[in-house]
Amino acid sequence: MIEIVGVKFKEDEKIYYYNPSKLQLEKGEKCLVETIDGEKEAEVSLANFFIEPDKVYAPVRRVIKYLTDKQELFEQKKKRMEEKAKEFCAKRIENRRLPMKLTEVTYTDDLKKVVFFFVAENRVDFRELLKDLVKTLRVKIELRQISRREYAKKIGGVGICGRVCCCKQYLKSFSPITIKMAKVQGLPLNPTKISGVCGRLLCCLAYEKYDAPVKPVVQYYDSGVDTKEIKSLDDAEADVSWE
Repeated sequence: MIEIVGVKFKEDEKIYYYNPSKLQLEKGEKCLVETIDGEKEAEVSLANFFIEPDKVYAPVRRVIKYLTDKQELFEQKKKRMEEKAKEFCAKRIENRRLPMKLTEVTYTDDLKKVVFFFVAENRVDFRELLKDLVKTLRVKIELRQISRREYAKKIGGVGICGRVCCCKQYLKSFSPITIKMAKVQGLPLNPTKISGVCGRLLCCLAYEKYDAPVKPVVQYYDSGVDTKEIKSLDDAEADVSWE
């Protein structure tokens, strides 16, 4: 059995599993964990529990340590740096008239890298913007484009059903959504009726997805003959004798 713990990051509702490193963590506690972008703050969502080794499909990163009061002050300082970096980047985007919208800025806990998240309809040439950021911030810079769905998941909102958006509340990943799903369910093909706050097709269209419409069973009655089951309307029409 392997001991693991579930954590969430502030920008994501998805639960990530980590090796607790012999720490006894309780739900709601703050901790520092390893990520692909460096060390990041996380909140414990699932306390320590054990799982079979064959159910672990990927290498499990480790929890580094608890967050102390001193580290809480450091996190506050980092947030102020992120706000300043976001303000500066937004001004440079406006000055260079780039077709992109800045959504979020995050520093790694070692302050050696900063990631800028943005939304854009098409590919953006941000080479000059990157030079401005490197020259001013003097750290490793990453500009990461996210989709409209991911942006809606970060900020949240209320859907046309009156409930909190599924992506913000519990969805862990996005599945492909097609207009065919709405057609099969007999929904009106009005974009305002089947689109979410992100402007894309509703994620809930996949909840009642059918591979194909249900074909009706056609029956007809011929005097003196038992009712027969016909597979299609064409077969029924072919069996009719017009005299």
